[in-house]
Amino acid sequence: MKRFLLSIFSLVIALSVFADTYTHKFANGDLKTEAGTVVLSGYEWSASAANLINWNSNGKGVQLGSKASPCTSYTLSSTAFSEFKIKSVTVNSSIASSGDAKLTIKVGDKSSEAFELTTSDAPYTFDCDGASGEIAISWTASQRAYYVSQITIELLSTDVPAPLFITPEGVYADEIMVIARTDVQTDVIYYTIDGTTPSYEDYTNDTGTTKSSRTYEINEKLKASATIKAMAVRTDGEATYFSKVVEAHYIVSPTVPYQQATEVVSGSKYAILAADTVAMPVALGKGYDYLAVDTVVAHEKYIETVEYFGFTFEAAEGGYTIKDAEGRYLYMSGNYNNFNVSATMPSEGAVWSVAIAEDGTAAIKNVAKDKTIYYSQQYRSYGCYAADKVTSSMIQPKLYLQREYPKTTIDPAENTVMKVFQTITISCPNGIKAADDLKVEISGFGVTLSCTQIDENTIRLSTAEPFTTTDNSNIMVYFTGDIFLEPNGMCIPMKFNHSRLMYEVLGNAAPAKITNITPASGATVEELSYILFEFDNYVGIDTNSDEAHQPKLHAEGSSELIAVEYTTDNKAGTGKVGHYEGALRVSEPIVANGTYILEIPTGYFIDRNGNQVEGVTLKYTVKNDGTGIAGVEAQGGACTVYSLSGVKLLEAADAARLGELPAGIYIVNGTKVIVK
Repeated sequence: MKRFLLSIFSLVIALSVFADTYTHKFANGDLKTEAGTVVLSGYEWSASAANLINWNSNGKGVQLGSKASPCTSYTLSSTAFSEFKIKSVTVNSSIASSGDAKLTIKVGDKSSEAFELTTSDAPYTFDCDGASGEIAISWTASQRAYYVSQITIELLSTDVPAPLFITPEGVYADEIMVIARTDVQTDVIYYTIDGTTPSYEDYTNDTGTTKSSRTYEINEKLKASATIKAMAVRTDGEATYFSKVVEAHYIVSPTVPYQQATEVVSGSKYAILAADTVAMPVALGKGYDYLAVDTVVAHEKYIETVEYFGFTFEAAEGGYTIKDAEGRYLYMSGNYNNFNVSATMPSEGAVWSVAIAEDGTAAIKNVAKDKTIYYSQQYRSYGCYAADKVTSSMIQPKLYLQREYPKTTIDPAENTVMKVFQTITISCPNGIKAADDLKVEISGFGVTLSCTQIDENTIRLSTAEPFTTTDNSNIMVYFTGDIFLEPNGMCIPMKFNHSRLMYEVLGNAAPAKITNITPASGATVEELSYILFEFDNYVGIDTNSDEAHQPKLHAEGSSELIAVEYTTDNKAGTGKVGHYEGALRVSEPIVANGTYILEIPTGYFIDRNGNQVEGVTLKYTVKNDGTGIAGVEAQGGACTVYSLSGVKLLEAADAARLGELPAGIYIVNGTKVIVK
């Protein structure tokens, strides 16, 4: 990744939001009977009309209504706090004796309960958990007076720094990793890359394009131009706080080759270049400027720089118009030597004549102003100057025609899966040729590929002998040296991903075989629950296989299947089986006497090379004495019995006491036992 432009935009500066508490203690004359705006401790409130307003000198504050003239409803509201998150609103209020007034507090779309006022002045608090919007305090009553003495608003807003973009805005080649972070590592960044404003609500409800960094830092890879908007979010268990939204703009443009031009073809794109510096478009958001520059990668017959730096020359009466990558016309106005840009073609100053000399220099002259484009080495920028203003430090530029990298075909294509590898054919209709020092080899295998020129458009890379592997292998074919495209033209080195091609070669080893099965087929067991398979190679199962390739366990003479499952756990469930082993576990252990058939179809097991392991059919006889306690050996005559859930049921000195247990399944001395 290469960044071309240090700064062509301006970042939005973050605005800190402060924390505070608002308190207004009412004084005589604060409220009037007529409706209108009142200022309470510096903030505007809207007051409704009241038929009677008095003052209570005993500390209850403003009196609203009376027994003779009750004020059935009254509201104080304010939008002055809408920019803040509100933690709580507290209103100190009371009623006259035998009154029945109720108080309701609302913030935005959140509302408190209806508080029943008492005769004593008391605080009524609505904890609104970060709500925002208009604050409305309302009273209702049917008789007598009620009072208000104080309003307290606790703000939740706090200092949340906006994210800072560490990656400068500008033009970048091919891709860019954009990094932005906050100063507080407990804050989380929410952002968008489509130019929309991030929304915490959209993210949490999955209804928008907002993304979350999940940390205090963004690491967003861009492969296309984007405007990133971001905000920091902080939560403290009680509420959520937000920083101001900031944004940054990034232009991501592919790297392309440019070939020196000998003529101008209408509609083609050209880079304006002098002294290994290429002219860049006027910065977005600006209407005029000199053309800033960036260095280019120069080769013998061509240069490489981003597509965004190409200017489109289109034939017009008297010459050509020149448009930048944003579609803006370059033109001149007044007596200035810089360029103006316009999304629409100006009526004057937008036509340019172009004359390319034998040495490749291009005289690009503004027809209306009779000024020519030069690169100023002193100021490292391109401007347009009259002949008498050209100095020895100014260089007339050359034009380079924008091209695409020649199309190539690689056969077999990268990541092809094959059993035998031997040749790679590379072709290009524009011509192809390998450098004399080209070296190609399969990494790690000591295999070298020779290069043969088949015709002017084709080369072939070949191993001396067909290449195979015992086990499946990813092979990497590495290139040291160049393969040139258009060898008689631009001579562009062909570029591989990290100078290599990757293929998968399938192993040619024989399919794995089953070498041992425990219990062996034909065995008589007291319980059928676990069958261990051993193989001569790494083996797993084909998780995508169809029903026909699944194992089938059933009683002899019955078609009803008994569920089994593949496992890599050992029989005791205390660890894993070996690398060359796998097992089937019967979902419900079989203890009923009888003969059982287990069919393992070919292809259920597959080895590390994807080969199908040949299937087998197994037969087992389950036989026990009916009590389920045969074969239980008591150490020293003692038996310890647990239920399947791990509850200790019995500890006896005589194993015969097991027969006293109710029918069921138990764990006796670590062994599962069936009592019937």
